[in-house]
Amino acid sequence: MGDLCAECNQPAELKCSACKLVSYCGKDHQKSHWKTHKTLCRPFEVQENKDIGKCLVATRDLSPGDVILTEVPLVMGPRPHMVEEGPVPCPGCCRLIIGETSGRCEGCDFPVCHPGCPGLKDMEKHGHECVVLGLRDVTAINGLHEFYRQDALLALRCLLLQKRHPKRFAQLLEMESHMERRGPNSDIYRDVDERVADYLHSNFFDPMRILEGRTGQKVLPDVSRETIHKVCGIIDVNALEINQNAEVSALYPTAYLMEHSCLSNTSHTFDSESNGYKITIRAALPIKKGDHITTMYTHALWGTQARREHLRETKYFSCKCQRCVDPTELGSYLSALKCMGTSDEPCGGVQLPLDALDDSTEWACNQCEVRLSNHEVSFLVNQIGEEVDNVQLSNPTVRELDALLTKLQTFLHPNHYHSYSVKHSLIQLYGYQQGYMPSQITDDCLVKKATMCRELLEITRKIDPGNARLPLYTGVILHELYLANMILIKRKWDLGMKTRVKSIITLLRECKKCLEETKGVLKNETTTPAGKKLNDLVNTSFKEFCKFVERNKIDLNREEIKE
Repeated sequence: MGDLCAECNQPAELKCSACKLVSYCGKDHQKSHWKTHKTLCRPFEVQENKDIGKCLVATRDLSPGDVILTEVPLVMGPRPHMVEEGPVPCPGCCRLIIGETSGRCEGCDFPVCHPGCPGLKDMEKHGHECVVLGLRDVTAINGLHEFYRQDALLALRCLLLQKRHPKRFAQLLEMESHMERRGPNSDIYRDVDERVADYLHSNFFDPMRILEGRTGQKVLPDVSRETIHKVCGIIDVNALEINQNAEVSALYPTAYLMEHSCLSNTSHTFDSESNGYKITIRAALPIKKGDHITTMYTHALWGTQARREHLRETKYFSCKCQRCVDPTELGSYLSALKCMGTSDEPCGGVQLPLDALDDSTEWACNQCEVRLSNHEVSFLVNQIGEEVDNVQLSNPTVRELDALLTKLQTFLHPNHYHSYSVKHSLIQLYGYQQGYMPSQITDDCLVKKATMCRELLEITRKIDPGNARLPLYTGVILHELYLANMILIKRKWDLGMKTRVKSIITLLRECKKCLEETKGVLKNETTTPAGKKLNDLVNTSFKEFCKFVERNKIDLNREEIKE
């Protein structure tokens, strides 16, 4: 039987050109059915590209906010935790096992967050694997962390799809594994062989084969080392990480086809655990018909060298996107250094790579003849990065971060990503730490905080113009700028400085703009604890702002105070 028209159920030959999923008997019925179909129509098609393989290409123009795709995972599980000590994730819910309620699974004796965890009985989570895990000789277990030393739960769940969901397993095997880069002579092969393949075979699959010999029934058709290595490659290359009260890795049937760009044109959010961590992908920037649909596989706040190195090591390609090609990183100067000249008077120039895609490039000053090798720059930036990390992890004071920032600015451009990190921490301490509380902080510090916020916003908007990757960073900056301005405004108001109406109105307008923009930036950030908390803070601030304006009869449009 041929295709049937989605509108009248009669034989049809005309297909929707965007998704190719529905058919129509003619243009009229296609047009009349569009109101129903447009919410289901996938605005992309899968294409094959000789350089990047399969990719998603837009089949119609998309505007920011348009939903491109929603889907649930093929498989998900606890994110790999290669730890010797400290909390490990529960196999039922993927939350870290912390607290007195933790225990062991009755079926396999694996450590769990709580013996009553609902995920333990769920066959799509722990229920199916529990039978296999229970085959291990529990008398040989040497404590809690022995279970997670090899860290192979997600790989096991992928293998278990063979029996329970064979179509899903077939979809999984279509994903890129880059086995040509992960062969027997590679370090990653040796690591996976010991950490996953040896662990699964010696503890579970060997006892399983004995059981199969007794019963004559196959538990799993294929547990070969070759398949285990391929599955681990697929996980490493394609899994998405989810941080929402749990630590989850998930593989999605279509989302994995989005190619990488350091200036991605989509954003994505995940539903709650109860909704199966369904992913929703939206356009973050205008996408034209024929454009590739992209995401970002690395961190937006890393410099070009760090991003490209990470992508080469984990995804096996060298990025050549618009941002990576540009030595200034779209005018953000996120990797730039100050001139390292040796003269008594620094020239004030900026040092940038001559060829950002060349790992052996020189870094040249734009004001003098001084040059540095890429190796020298990497060594300097890595040393600074270690110091920044050590300070950030030590619960620093405002003074300690201020001193660190002053030191960094001797070597780094003010916009460098290490300086960005310190400034982002500082704006969250001004107004909160003892000695800098709202009643204690000086006007100069408030002005300094507001200036830092504006600088950070300018950088963030250049590297993430569609709020695809950094909505929480941007939301924090906007809200902290609002708070800094409001403390200054209230002080001026309490001092009777109404004569300076224009300057106060200017700050109030910036406050209103910050709050309105923050609401827009955070509109999809409602499923993470951090997103919920920040949204609540912004809503509270907006109510307080409106009360202040109304109570003091301030007209933001006419730059006057009503009497």
